[in-house]
Amino acid sequence: MIRYRPSLTASILAFLGLLLVLTWLLFSLLAFKTAANDLYAQKGEHARTLLKAFVSLLPDSIPTYPEGFIPPDSQASQYIQKLSEESVFSRLTLLDSNGKPIFSAGREGNDPYSPFQGLLKTADGSYIQSDGSGIVYLLTVLRDGKKVGVAGLLLSLAPEKARLNRSRQMLMAYFVLDFILLLGLGSFVLSRIVVNPINRLLTATEKITGGQYGQRLNVSGSAELARLADAFNEMSLTLRSKDHQVTEQMTALKQVNCDLDKAREETLRTEKMASIGLLAAGMAHEIGTPLASIMGYAELSAGEQPDNPAIQDYARRISEDCSRIDRIVRGLLDYARPRSPGGENADVREVLLATIDLMTQQGVFKQLQLVIETDELLLPAKCDQHQLQQVVINLLLNSRDATPGGGTIKVRAVQDAAHIRLDVIDSGTGITDVSMKHIFDPFFTTKPPGKGTGLGLAISARIVEGFGGRITATSKVGKGSCFSVWLPLALVERE
Repeated sequence: MIRYRPSLTASILAFLGLLLVLTWLLFSLLAFKTAANDLYAQKGEHARTLLKAFVSLLPDSIPTYPEGFIPPDSQASQYIQKLSEESVFSRLTLLDSNGKPIFSAGREGNDPYSPFQGLLKTADGSYIQSDGSGIVYLLTVLRDGKKVGVAGLLLSLAPEKARLNRSRQMLMAYFVLDFILLLGLGSFVLSRIVVNPINRLLTATEKITGGQYGQRLNVSGSAELARLADAFNEMSLTLRSKDHQVTEQMTALKQVNCDLDKAREETLRTEKMASIGLLAAGMAHEIGTPLASIMGYAELSAGEQPDNPAIQDYARRISEDCSRIDRIVRGLLDYARPRSPGGENADVREVLLATIDLMTQQGVFKQLQLVIETDELLLPAKCDQHQLQQVVINLLLNSRDATPGGGTIKVRAVQDAAHIRLDVIDSGTGITDVSMKHIFDPFFTTKPPGKGTGLGLAISARIVEGFGGRITATSKVGKGSCFSVWLPLALVERE
């Protein structure tokens, strides 16, 4: 996921804008707090003057609730009637010494106790209501130095709040205008002295990244940017020189590595072929004599009892298997030297059915379920039928060994436009990824010692390659394996 990064101009302007906003917030907070305090102080002083005038008009004897009230025709009452005509007047209440109202005048809907509600203190002075809608001034009424009552006046702060709102809107308009002008000027200056030179450096750097060395720049701006451009030019020249040197060295190194790879592969191949050749020569020498004796005794047995069909069949089978052993040894000898594609043709379906019949009679597939799927109209393949039989036997034996304790082996032969594909599929233990890389190497085997030589698949791959085909393998551990042999079709002469 690509992480979004803002441009340098946006970052600097955002930082400046943030500073401006924070500065304005701090300034506006202080300014409005000071202005509000001044206005509220003036309002409180005005309330104090009004309330003192009311108290001075009260009679010398202050009645108590419920025996007496301030009469409506008194000077104090008439004064309050004139005061109530002002829009800011909300409520004036006079409490007796017991805290009971003996006089109250104000707007309709106001509680007579409203000047005193919500106040934790009852000392003389001005108080702002909890909701901020009005200011209350309390004044103690004294007679002969004794408290005989408390007067409270509630005035609305609506005009002051409207005045503060107008000031706030005007200040906000000035701030927005200054903000836009400052950001516009700052963007222009930054583009000229910082952003444009850096963009030119960035463009040149991207060209160098793409392999276009030797870039040179002349940038205007501050001394630091000029020094950066000079350092960039020197770096560009140095990179171009180093690139030429690296190219020359890489060319020479590739040639040396190529020669070393060829030499190493040839050495490994020579060593493998030499070891296989020695093994095959020794096997041919050691197996040849007893094999000839077995074939001779088989011929003698067949000659002594020409009328015994069983003996004749056994002798024929012994001779055929001995011949197959001889071909295997010779095939191992052939593996040690290059093969040329053969010119014989073979009926793949016939070879496959004959091989399976041979192995079934020998009990190779005991406790296994064998499934055969072949096209009946397969064209001949360009291969030797005996060598193909050897490949099929090797693949079937490997599938049998990989499927212990029962399982399924499927043999399938299908044809396309240029090949016949022979598949041997088992439901066995499968092959690990590490072993899969070496299964066609000579002497590589996963079987226990004495159970396999590791030559079956190597010889099979060599034989198939000699036909001009290929052999592939796929496997999943615990699911089974599939070996596929691709055989080229023989050229069929048309009449």
